[in-house]
Amino acid sequence: MINTLAASVPHMACEMNFLDSVFTEWRMYQADADISPEWIESADGHVASVDEYWSQVAKQKDGLGNPKYINLMLVVKAALCISHGQADVERGFSLNKHIDSA
Repeated sequence: MINTLAASVPHMACEMNFLDSVFTEWRMYQADADISPEWIESADGHVASVDEYWSQVAKQKDGLGNPKYINLMLVVKAALCISHGQADVERGFSLNKHIDSA
């Protein structure tokens, strides 16, 4: 699924090297012992937001001090920018209702 998601990022997915890098980084992320289960919990004891969790993942460094998941984070950030609400759809329904009642 990560390859499908990465391939849907239009300005990056055209390069096969990018898709390979994302898949490799995803596998590294899955096996990473430095990814703490505690990141799922926020400071106040509640479940952390998705962006808080991925912010912690983005801070991970490799042995040379470089970010571990450069390409994976590009895909994650692109996915987090996608609208998750129904505002546009609801606005359309409201407009149609207003037109019908006029």
